[in-house]
Amino acid sequence: MAAPDPFDALLGDLYRAHAALLPADTPWFDAHTHTGNNDPDGFKATAAEILAVLDLAGHRHALVFTTMEPDGYPRANDRVLAEAAASGGRLRALARLDPHDDPVAEALRCLDAGAVGLKLHPRAERFEMHAPKVREIVALADERRLPIVIHAGRGIPALGRDTVELARRHPGARLILAHAGISDLAWIWRDARELPNLFFDTAWWNVADLLALFAEVPPGHILYASDMPYGHAVFNGLALIRCGLAVGLHPDTLAQMAGGHLTHLLDGGDPLDLGPAPGPPAHPPPSMPPRVVAHLTGAVARAMGGGDPTEPLALARLACDVPADDPQRPLLAVAEEMIAAAQAACDGLPQTLRRVVGPAVSAALVAGTPSVRVDSSVPAGTQAVA
Repeated sequence: MAAPDPFDALLGDLYRAHAALLPADTPWFDAHTHTGNNDPDGFKATAAEILAVLDLAGHRHALVFTTMEPDGYPRANDRVLAEAAASGGRLRALARLDPHDDPVAEALRCLDAGAVGLKLHPRAERFEMHAPKVREIVALADERRLPIVIHAGRGIPALGRDTVELARRHPGARLILAHAGISDLAWIWRDARELPNLFFDTAWWNVADLLALFAEVPPGHILYASDMPYGHAVFNGLALIRCGLAVGLHPDTLAQMAGGHLTHLLDGGDPLDLGPAPGPPAHPPPSMPPRVVAHLTGAVARAMGGGDPTEPLALARLACDVPADDPQRPLLAVAEEMIAAAQAACDGLPQTLRRVVGPAVSAALVAGTPSVRVDSSVPAGTQAVA
């Protein structure tokens, strides 16, 4: 058996210290996980694997839907429905729909079999959100007050504009833009403040994007998500807490974002008002941590693109080497240990890509939220300030 990865222990300890700041009964509910074995991108996950990571993070529930299926979705949806039924209520199924293939009939079939919502992936299935069949899907969600998780990464024409129009026209539909809505986050936060049924999930890794989401979008519009198996509940749970604390959100509000609000919505409740968007952190960041984040973002981009991340990782680690009396030294020492773990895995690329990227994005998250301490001495109910 392979020895435990020291980075996993470090990240787990850091996450648990942060999670202890939330109310003890926080009902963590992941809004975005996948199972499946046939996605052309090569990522795979079983329901047992999803449940094991939920257990590792101490999370209760997850919405689950299938990864991409080149041969269509009815059989894959049946598999997900069976996985949810066998999970003792911990997994709740979403039906993945292809608007090119009689989607309303498939949605109704799956809803009758126990699905609690729908999933759309405009890029994978090559459609736009103004397509007539998409409007029919959203009309059904409006009628039944259903969530629709919508992939909202890069490269999808008019996704944000069309989704805003659909949200206005169909107020009963709960439209959830995945991946922090990064395709349109530069402007869509203004519309989100006026549309109670437009939501964003936190299934993303870039700390700058997440901080922008948490600062500009009201907390009642943000739902915790991991994107497993692409993401991880421990990292994404830590990201929710650190980014929320960095913009001044109260732990009780974070508990609603972590799962309480999603539970309420699935029970048929109206969207909750959890207060206004808090705006950016009140104090400008110190000068050194942003350098670490910049180099790490470059390293992740290189690694994901098949390039060599060793130089930007080395620069990021050097940027952590501040004097011992620097107030940011404790935070940057944690980031440096994570960067060292990423460097140690570089020799095995591309097979070790996740062992490089995981520690790198975790270090960027820590360094990118310098107003939040990395120890467990912060009392619940206050912002953690280093």
